[in-house]
Amino acid sequence: MIQFRPEPLDIGPFKVARKALGEAVPDIEELQDEGLASNGIWVYSMSCIPGQTWLNGARGKGSAARVTINKSLARILSKSYIEGSADQVVESQLKPRLNILLASAEPKIQPFHAAAKDMLQNIDQLKVLPLFLSHFDLNEVNILVDDECNVSGIVDWELASILPFGMGFCRIHTLAGEFSERKFHMPPEFEDSERGVWKEIFTGVPVNVRKVVEANLEVVNFSVKLGTLLNAFQLEDDGKSVGGINPVVVEALPKFLSYRIPQLRGSAPPYSK
Repeated sequence: MIQFRPEPLDIGPFKVARKALGEAVPDIEELQDEGLASNGIWVYSMSCIPGQTWLNGARGKGSAARVTINKSLARILSKSYIEGSADQVVESQLKPRLNILLASAEPKIQPFHAAAKDMLQNIDQLKVLPLFLSHFDLNEVNILVDDECNVSGIVDWELASILPFGMGFCRIHTLAGEFSERKFHMPPEFEDSERGVWKEIFTGVPVNVRKVVEANLEVVNFSVKLGTLLNAFQLEDDGKSVGGINPVVVEALPKFLSYRIPQLRGSAPPYSK
């Protein structure tokens, strides 16, 4: 597949994801063309991933499709482990992000200042967690599936980042659930999907990683909540202020922040609100 773009693409995250996840991530190379570049056009070659988008591939296949997709997606993402320490990520990325939220006078953010302040006070505990490559926007368009609804590929990695384990899995709410008519809904298969995701992740990670996360389940749950909060309030391109805010996501945020992973809650429901 050849893609023409009006701006350059950072292919670094693609390379990291391809190395970690293999053929589930498209291979990408920049094609040098001085004539096009002089006219503000950058050209990239990407390997074609077989399958359809989740949105199209699961259509008409019933509730079991969501469970199958989520479990197979988790098996792939469990391989996202990146060697290194979370210390620098916490100091240089996460603390500044929370401080930006706390400094914001935006009315939609202010109700979450207490949560952000509490997270900032406790954020150093994330330094014990292993690092995982985290996709910026896992959704029904960026996930490709085959005819049996197993995930065949994940695209659009250019904004991916390396974060403490758990933060990148904050999309569990909308992977297992959905927004419909401007409200968050938990379909009947929600817990089958959600519990299946965490089971596959914990089973699929390297043994040394599993030992760390199992010994720090409360920290993992904290990491998921932090990822949920930061994902709801994305920054502008300058990284200094909050960008556009989706009111539908903000309305669901108190429920999302009450989430408990299955390894902690046992047979209790996923949300306390």
